[in-house]
Amino acid sequence: MTLSGRWMSLLLLLAIPMVAATPVDDPVDDAKPEPFVLQSEERSRILDLFQATDESISPDGVLKLTYNFSSKNESLGEDWMPIPTNQYGRIGQPVRWIRGGEGGAVGVSAGIFFADKGQWFHRALWQPQVKLETTYHSFCGGSNGDMFAAVFGWTKGLRRRVGSNLGAQLVKISGFKASGGLGKAPVIIFKQPVPFGFDLKDGTFHAQHGGRTTQQSDSSKFVKKLDSGQVGFVWSGNVRGCIGNLTLRGKIDLDWAAKSIPALKKRLAEHRKK
Repeated sequence: MTLSGRWMSLLLLLAIPMVAATPVDDPVDDAKPEPFVLQSEERSRILDLFQATDESISPDGVLKLTYNFSSKNESLGEDWMPIPTNQYGRIGQPVRWIRGGEGGAVGVSAGIFFADKGQWFHRALWQPQVKLETTYHSFCGGSNGDMFAAVFGWTKGLRRRVGSNLGAQLVKISGFKASGGLGKAPVIIFKQPVPFGFDLKDGTFHAQHGGRTTQQSDSSKFVKKLDSGQVGFVWSGNVRGCIGNLTLRGKIDLDWAAKSIPALKKRLAEHRKK
């Protein structure tokens, strides 16, 4: 090869782009863990924990409980704390069954009666994805500062509480009283039925009236460090009223249920090891 040929070959080699070897990253396992699915027997055992009038639970743990207190079936009260005293119980109890025909004044044949101040919580533990619906009937007119709220409470002793005050006001609750709120406090009117409740989902609490949201918040002022908790009612002031029916729907805390169902507790532990 001539000298000019060698130079030409060298120039061709230099013109060829040098491709660096690209290191291959290790595959990243970003797959989400498989959700826990309740078996048929586990769902049946969970429903056995309750005394509700109507009940159902889905494989992914969404529990629906309906309580028809108008049926006068006092076993329904066993799912709640405190258990309501019967109609012949001691006078002055803040939670009891309606006596005789006293409910006729507000068009209710039977139900749970609330008075003065107190609290009444469902004994189950729910994830912060839960909805409560009911209708409140007042035996008297209200006054400033009265409150009857559907509540979600969490942390030890349910110290953190957020509620729907008859669906008109979203309230932060300390003990038995509101310590902050959104919206105007409702006026309690004698005989006027109030369909209300709340819907807690995806970190936002919705106060609802007639199935529609009136106030909502995801502020830490109201829902700080949300965790599994209990649902129920807190009231204070000049309160004399009752509810006849109530529906709860939400994700049950499976660890709470597993305390009463050993087979479920074992399978949950195995699932979490995967």
